[in-house]
Amino acid sequence: MSSGLKIIEEPQKPIEKLQIYPTANAGVSPFWRDKYERDAKKYWDIFYKHHGDRFFKDRHYLDKEWNSYFSVSGKSVILEVGCGAGNTIFPLIATYPDIFVYACDFSPRAVELVKAHDEYTETRVCAFACDLTGDGLDKHISPSSVDIVTMIFVLSAVSPEKMSSVLQNIRKVLKPNGCILFRDYAVGDLAQERFSGKDQRISENFYVRGDGTRAFYFSNEFLETLFSEQGFEVEELDVCCKQVENRSRELVMNRRWVQATFRRTNGNKNPCDSLTPAKLDKSEQQDSIQSKSEEQERKEIIDYTDIDISDGLAMEMFGASPSSHEEPKHCFWKTGVGIGLWLHRNLLDGSCQIS
Repeated sequence: MSSGLKIIEEPQKPIEKLQIYPTANAGVSPFWRDKYERDAKKYWDIFYKHHGDRFFKDRHYLDKEWNSYFSVSGKSVILEVGCGAGNTIFPLIATYPDIFVYACDFSPRAVELVKAHDEYTETRVCAFACDLTGDGLDKHISPSSVDIVTMIFVLSAVSPEKMSSVLQNIRKVLKPNGCILFRDYAVGDLAQERFSGKDQRISENFYVRGDGTRAFYFSNEFLETLFSEQGFEVEELDVCCKQVENRSRELVMNRRWVQATFRRTNGNKNPCDSLTPAKLDKSEQQDSIQSKSEEQERKEIIDYTDIDISDGLAMEMFGASPSSHEEPKHCFWKTGVGIGLWLHRNLLDGSCQIS
């Protein structure tokens, strides 16, 4: 029986799906990016609360790499920025009796570890907490009074946007012609490759670790531009590569870091002068290109010194601490240029650091 009514079927609209979980490799969200920046001090304080002075080993390679800078006649004033638990300070004062070291760190807990060290004495070391991105170093140190600044795996923990302000801060207390001794993570390091498969990218070459601390990976070009714009000349700039292999466990780790020396230019020199070279004739241009090519070939070097990794990472990989004088059993070390990535699920995640 027909009622005479027409039933009109309207096309159904597709149901909108709510995205609950982020897509793969989406990177860090703006909310967390701001939180990691805002709470950076808290994350490093927690880091030193958990690890104390056990995470990094003492940096005894400093006299091998930069002895000519530290062994100058007369008393020298050193500034160690990002001093951590003192792994740079105490090897230095033990080796060079005529130096005085200012030491600062973002983390108050790290500064407490330095002051609690058995070898800490106020006649040789002055440690204080300082946020280099905002606190003036000249409140603690007289302007233009420091001979050498050491920056060992510290600038990488700073947001790229604030790195220039850190260098401006340092330049105020560094003497004219004073130098910065620099070592930090390089682009292509194993830890960066591990980050690439996770949602831990903050910005280009800048990542957050699992514990909330952050790491930037430097290219030579980035560093040259950064330092020259803040009034520093590049004296030395190399990429060091090391491959460490445990044959018994079939594990290979490729580490890359930048090692450099920068010198403060005189106040009369315009930092931008180096960016505007004079015009060259054709023959001079050709010679310049050739010499630059030869120099570029020397930029990346193989480093055969002892690899500098944390005790925790070495224990996980090789079953022994790198600071131990005994070689681990069934452990074979191999060095060379590392260009690829050999991954093992339990080898290394982004939270592991070299120093």
